[in-house]
Amino acid sequence: MTSPRDDLLGAVAALAPSAVMRLLAGAAADPGEPPPEVRICLAGGQVLDGALVIVGSDHGQGVVVLAAADGRQLSYALAANVAAVEVRGPHRFADIFTGGQLPQPEPAGAEPVTRLSLQREFPPSAEFPLQVDWAALPGSGAVLANLARLLAGLREVARQARADEMGRRAWAQVRALQVAHRDGANLSVRRMPGGMSVQADLSAALPRDLAGQIGQQINALL
Repeated sequence: MTSPRDDLLGAVAALAPSAVMRLLAGAAADPGEPPPEVRICLAGGQVLDGALVIVGSDHGQGVVVLAAADGRQLSYALAANVAAVEVRGPHRFADIFTGGQLPQPEPAGAEPVTRLSLQREFPPSAEFPLQVDWAALPGSGAVLANLARLLAGLREVARQARADEMGRRAWAQVRALQVAHRDGANLSVRRMPGGMSVQADLSAALPRDLAGQIGQQINALL
């Protein structure tokens, strides 16, 4: 059996240190994730170690901020001076380091996702008229885990859309919310007769800001 480590090494993309820092900064902003632990080597020979807090800018210059493990020290460096980056625990950022070829891994200790558990958690209703061809889904755990994230994001977007009377009237026109896996497809939401169709390659990485991207597309169609 291929290990997660082998999967990552077989699909890892060549990224410049500046790109690594920028991409990891998005993960650092996710409140549900512990910040990435990195060691950066500067062009002058200095080495900084800690949790990546933010990659931002000050007066037109890129700045990297790291925090010590005990939270009692912050380190600031110019992004242009970063010559190399070492990332600890890279497998939880597999979606980043493989350019989206591999999905974001499930949290350690998470219960395996099954078709039955998803059907129980996301039953179709008038407020969430979900349609999934369960038999057509690939059976891999990664696909089902991605589908769980996608359905949770969709349900949250539907809840937010119905937050006021105008939204409830608009959402009432969505009588079917069809979700399908398509190899090689980017996440997309399209109109279809009586509702909307959501497609994505569930074997690859989904956006980390999944609910935000789904919400933008759905709100544009309501």
